[in-house]
Amino acid sequence: MCTYSDASEMKPSSIFRRESSLKAVRNWLSTCSQPLLIIGPPYCGKTYLSKQIQSSVDCVASHFCLSESADTSESATLLRSLGAQLTKRFPNLVLPKLSTLTLLADYDNALEQYLTLPLASLPHPSKPLFILIDNILPHIYDLILSLNRSLPSWMRLIVTSRPLAPSDQHKFERFHDLVLSDCIDELDRFIEVRLPQCIHSEVLDACEGSWFFVDQLARAVDAGIIPPDRIPCGIKDLMDDLCLALPQRLPIYLLLIKASRQPPPLPFFLAVSQLIVRENIQIVEREIEAISIILKSTDPLTLAGSWMDVEGDLSPYHTAWAEFYKTKRRKTPQDVVELAYHLAHSTVPPLDSIRTLSSVGAGDLILKCSVIDVPTSILLSKAGAVMQELSSNDDFIYMCSTGELEMVKKQLALLTDTELSLGLLAASSRGQVDVCSAILQHRPQMATTVCSGQWNALRSAACNNHLEVLDLLLGHGVNVDEVGNGERTALRGAAWAGHREIVERLLKASACVDRKDSEDRTALMAAAFMDHWEIVDLLLDNGAKISETDSAGATALHLALSNGSKTEAHEKTVQTLIKRGSDVTMADAHGRLCIHLAAYYGDKNISSLIGSTCIDVQDSLGRTPLMLAASQGQLETVDLLVKNGAYIDCIDSDGRTAFQLAAIHGHLSVVDMLLALGADEAHKDNDGAVALHYAVAHGDVTLCRALATSVTVHATDRSGNHPLINACQGDNEEVVRELLSLGAPVERLSLNGQNALRVAALSGNAKIVRVLAEHITDWEQQDMEGTPLVHTLLINKQTAMAELLLTLGAFSSSRDAHGRTCAHVVCAINDMCGARMLRRLAASFEATDSGGRTPLLTAVWNGHIEMSAYLLETVGVNPNSVDEQGASALSVAAQQGNRELVVLLLRMGAEPSLKDLDGRTALDVATMYGHDTIRAVLQSASGSADSSGFGSVPNSPLDFKSLGRKSLRKTQKLAVTSPRLIKKFL
Repeated sequence: MCTYSDASEMKPSSIFRRESSLKAVRNWLSTCSQPLLIIGPPYCGKTYLSKQIQSSVDCVASHFCLSESADTSESATLLRSLGAQLTKRFPNLVLPKLSTLTLLADYDNALEQYLTLPLASLPHPSKPLFILIDNILPHIYDLILSLNRSLPSWMRLIVTSRPLAPSDQHKFERFHDLVLSDCIDELDRFIEVRLPQCIHSEVLDACEGSWFFVDQLARAVDAGIIPPDRIPCGIKDLMDDLCLALPQRLPIYLLLIKASRQPPPLPFFLAVSQLIVRENIQIVEREIEAISIILKSTDPLTLAGSWMDVEGDLSPYHTAWAEFYKTKRRKTPQDVVELAYHLAHSTVPPLDSIRTLSSVGAGDLILKCSVIDVPTSILLSKAGAVMQELSSNDDFIYMCSTGELEMVKKQLALLTDTELSLGLLAASSRGQVDVCSAILQHRPQMATTVCSGQWNALRSAACNNHLEVLDLLLGHGVNVDEVGNGERTALRGAAWAGHREIVERLLKASACVDRKDSEDRTALMAAAFMDHWEIVDLLLDNGAKISETDSAGATALHLALSNGSKTEAHEKTVQTLIKRGSDVTMADAHGRLCIHLAAYYGDKNISSLIGSTCIDVQDSLGRTPLMLAASQGQLETVDLLVKNGAYIDCIDSDGRTAFQLAAIHGHLSVVDMLLALGADEAHKDNDGAVALHYAVAHGDVTLCRALATSVTVHATDRSGNHPLINACQGDNEEVVRELLSLGAPVERLSLNGQNALRVAALSGNAKIVRVLAEHITDWEQQDMEGTPLVHTLLINKQTAMAELLLTLGAFSSSRDAHGRTCAHVVCAINDMCGARMLRRLAASFEATDSGGRTPLLTAVWNGHIEMSAYLLETVGVNPNSVDEQGASALSVAAQQGNRELVVLLLRMGAEPSLKDLDGRTALDVATMYGHDTIRAVLQSASGSADSSGFGSVPNSPLDFKSLGRKSLRKTQKLAVTSPRLIKKFL
């Protein structure tokens, strides 16, 4: 039997980056001081973009408001999420642990204590950073505006939202807008990447601008539920088609998931679904597995996209969830609340709901605020739960932070040690000396308590520059070198924050000046990194060791040079360390000296370091200061190093020069300078690549033009790839056109059989394929195994790309090493979309391969009933064609015992009396293989008895083993294997 396997090599990736939108975000961050509002209609890819923005190093915190989880849009959840991430990003940030009630009911005032004042205590970073919040909803608009007002000038806010109502638009008038519905080019490319087997224009017309439509359709096509050539007209039609194809109980499962309030864990969902469908658990599990195609997650079960918008009466499903929580063992208070929620929205009569809640202990609950929604809270109250009216005035930590001394004193005797220590930490961070004094008088041992793993009151006061609190704590006998898990002392915190008076006070209290933290960094290193040159001087005056190294082998000078700052304070810090005797020849764990770091960051102090060591000193990767400066585009530094004798053709451990590193990172100005100085543009690194091989990835035509010569455009690396092949992996038409205009070899093959057209086509770059088409003379485009490119595309289900090639000049009659045409390929893999496309282009379905087999015989050998029916009924192929052994399709179907195919062939005119070269009819073959049911069908059709004698049976078609494609990065074989013949019998 002839089989193809999906070729996975170089298949277009489903990971797609929204480059134009990301570029717009980067431009906003570097040029605009306003917050950013990314706005677009439902399912236009806002969250998809947010997840890519989230990966930026400038994103200090992010939060996703999930439509399936209402609590993710609550103020307390959102603020705590951001706070936890901020404290990880900024280890010296102290946030008070305010109560949930304060963050819910009084967030406007709470924000000042929770974020505004703590963030204001941090040193300004060298570049703006941002917080990202995805999918903001109308009920948190005011929270978002308050949050934006609370942020320091160096921290920006990005939010995404659906289109604002006219009444809300004025609220965001100070925001800079990025409208995603304007980014059609990204949706265009997303379709090409996710649905290479579909006609691109048809999907674009049908999707209604919805990224959900494209993704859901791709999943359905990949699962074989929807044919790739039958595109539903819009989201509704797509969902209707899926509802018809998926289990009939799909609506029940959808509404059951929606009613759950939170995405339900799979075991919970299976238990509840049995209450509704009354079916065997194994059947329910199979049906849940079948509907996974519409789920964002299968455990917990989360609906994807527009499936969240399905409407229906949820009350019966709330009743089922209520029954689940009612019978659940070992109920927690949260379980009781969940039970109340579902009862409040169920078909259960109110009095019965109250009795149920009373029986499970609802009367023992004390509610400090409304829970979930009003109906739930009312029902709980009626069942005996006590609603306790509280405000932020009852939040001890909030009172400590704001300095409400009398109210603090009233609560001291009622609190645990943990609450007292958190209160002291909050008070010390805000400089509330009277509150700190009251807590210490009540419980003196609180002074040495460590909170949140590494914070104590002394370090909190030091980091936030509260000298009075510091004196108070030291006066209560606090150990000046007290540390938590991070081993960070108050002295290190004050040095990092730049608080000179605090540092002086701690040194006066005999703080250990060289005490190291968990990363082996001292207070001197912290001050040096933050460019606090006066504190650096002070610490050195007090005996700090200037040559101490951290766990990465870096000294204070290394750290100062690595912060990338260009300020006057930075220059003074570096000069102070140099003048005070820092060893500039010490290497860190990466073999980098101070001159390496200065070159990498373009530090002006490099002039003080030149001459201290060999100017071409190499780090552990063999890179010189010139190489590092070139890799970062530090033009002035490159010029200075060259003028001081740096060797421009020195190579690193990868065989690369400074010139190549500049090209790899896309720094045109450095490339031009080094070219003018005589750099060798044809130099090859250890991979055999020249600079142009790397430069084409940037899409910068000017850069490529600077590097392209008659030699470099033809240069091949160790895999035989030339720059044009590399360029065709991307989607920059201008670069490809430039290389072509310079004579790049369009049809030259790499060592693994790739050329520019193959790479572009297999990568799904339709625009690049059209550009290359003007220069193609050989449309066979066979790989090293003799497989035409159009065959490989069909095998990979890249139907749209295959059709493009066929319309540009490729031939549907192209044959592989075994004589197979495009029609044979689609029939072997049962690709109905490909078959319809070939018929549309008038391809022949009667051609025979080297074994004399037609596409129909290929389909029958593979047992593809649908394809065989299409060929016979729609295309109208000859049902009685035979292969070189005289075997007909009917004989093949009889040999396989495929009754459906036999009946189909007979119905479409297959002649049962045809004999192969050994004189056997289909009936003879069926008899020989013991297929009695087939024998009966054939006897009925022919009315004849068996013919005499048995010879050899027809051998199966060639066996197509795994077909892969070779990319520039992979080495799997791209081939149809040699024929595998079945031995003759008798």
